[in-house]
Amino acid sequence: MATYKETVGTAVINYAGNYPGVVEGELWYDSTNKDFKYQYPNVTTNGSWRTSGNLNTARRHIRGAGIYTASLAIGGYHTAPLGNVESWNGSSWTEVNDLGTARYGGGAAGTYTAALYFGGGYPYKTNTETWNGTNWTEVNDLNAAKGGTTGSGATNTAAIVVGGGPSPVDAQTELWNGTNWTEVNDLGTGRYGAASSNGSSTSALLFGGRTPPGGPTGAIKTLTESWNGTNWTEVNDLNIARYGMGGSGADNTAALGSGGYATPPNGVSALTEVWNGTNWTEQGDLSTAREYVGGAGTSTNSLAIGGDTSAPGGTSSNAVEEWVGAGVPVGAWSTGGTMNTARGMSAFAGTQTATLATQGLNNNTDTLINVTESYNGTNWTEVNDANLTRGQLFGHGTLPSALIYGGYASGSNKTETETWNGTNWTEVNDLNTGRYAHWGVGADSTTGLAVGGADTAITGKTESYNGTNWTEVNDLNTIRATAGGAGTYTSSIAMGGQTPGSPGRTSNSELWNGTNWTEVNNMNTTRRSIGGLGTSTSALAVGGDESPSARSAKNEEWNGVSFVELADLSAAREYAGASGTTTTGLAGAGRNPPTSSLSSTEEWNGSTTAIKVLTD
Repeated sequence: MATYKETVGTAVINYAGNYPGVVEGELWYDSTNKDFKYQYPNVTTNGSWRTSGNLNTARRHIRGAGIYTASLAIGGYHTAPLGNVESWNGSSWTEVNDLGTARYGGGAAGTYTAALYFGGGYPYKTNTETWNGTNWTEVNDLNAAKGGTTGSGATNTAAIVVGGGPSPVDAQTELWNGTNWTEVNDLGTGRYGAASSNGSSTSALLFGGRTPPGGPTGAIKTLTESWNGTNWTEVNDLNIARYGMGGSGADNTAALGSGGYATPPNGVSALTEVWNGTNWTEQGDLSTAREYVGGAGTSTNSLAIGGDTSAPGGTSSNAVEEWVGAGVPVGAWSTGGTMNTARGMSAFAGTQTATLATQGLNNNTDTLINVTESYNGTNWTEVNDANLTRGQLFGHGTLPSALIYGGYASGSNKTETETWNGTNWTEVNDLNTGRYAHWGVGADSTTGLAVGGADTAITGKTESYNGTNWTEVNDLNTIRATAGGAGTYTSSIAMGGQTPGSPGRTSNSELWNGTNWTEVNNMNTTRRSIGGLGTSTSALAVGGDESPSARSAKNEEWNGVSFVELADLSAAREYAGASGTTTTGLAGAGRNPPTSSLSSTEEWNGSTTAIKVLTD
């Protein structure tokens, strides 16, 4: 940890506030902890869930082990006990070797390459199995058979199993040392169906659950107990009594409880609560209410896996959601260089530090602009103009190798295509269909995809470019103009846009696999005239308009499965240009209000350290 003197250069502390010359972030004094800190602005203030990849096999009473990008979904119940195990790589679930004994409601610990699964039922089991990344192997049994239990542990060599039925074993705690289970001090209150952090055998948290009598309405608990390696201590309760929650967390100081079954009339719940070491706080709900959910990960990044959407049990789910917790660095926009010529409906190509912007419309005078500018990460410089003046065109590529195509000028839609070689624009073969308000993607000037837009009407036409000619390929499923696009000519995403008729805006998104378009999860906010950047698995949908009178500053990230809202642009704008990636991107120009063109640009930084603490 850096000291104050090492960072600022003096041991004399000025408690007035920020210090010039500190470039890592804002330096501020934390009067509560009597400490100086760097506080980056680009962190979430409230956690939220986003849709993730579905399990292959729907089930409830499931257990998770690992982290949110590398985890296991173990066992469970559908119409019978299951031995199924699936491995998660951050993008998709893959079936791997089954448990030796099919069961549900056991406890789990460890990682996706070194896990432990123990107990479960019904009838209740003592079986313990260890996972080496390929196979499950039976090892020494629990001392008492139990189900509806839970467990904690960072590896398969040191774990803890807590509670579960039947009584009186529902208060028992057993420790695993890699070879044997040993009974240690009991819970203060015996229960089953509780959830736990995925911490360690020396620091864990148990919360919720139920005590006899059984049944969905019997004695549901808010109780929380903390384990220090020797004893359980009661700490502050959950806000809402529940059992069958998904649990995650690193230790007894940070945990997450999601879903579960709450005291009627609440029933199956979507509620999420976060533990900060002292208190539980309600935060963003699951998209789908579920009980008997599996959990994996920490209180800042975790998964809610499978579960049951109705009670009493009967509707198993394969849904998985990913938690983006409060305080997680997610990115922020900062001021970039100012363009020499304000414009909307311009074409951008390149990266955050090397972007080409060309053409567009001056909304102040309603005149087309034939100006090309190059950005070096600090300043915009005018370079050689294109051969044809037009607006509402699109482009893609890099600063030394870009392509622009289509657009509108002189009362007609354009087919013209021009390529940039780092110095000059050269006309090449035309699009097959003249259009404007389309979008496009491509790595450079030798390949590309031109999608949607308007010719005589809004269209779903898609054309692919091979470096010489444009070829018509399969159309969009939802015809539209002014969508955001990201990716390449073989793998891209279309986000939002303008559809025919009323209301005329869509949140619909589609993925292109090189042959066909497939509808995927929608954006959170319906809008058109969007700037898009990134890839088909990691993209941003930037700005746009949400109604005829409402320009948007919204910024949503696509992770290959679903969208989540991140930090807004500083200036709301539609028809913005965008370039770069989801970690280092650029958005600029555009218009707001409709008669005013913008020259400002903003830089996106999507990966930073959240806090750096300084000592005296």
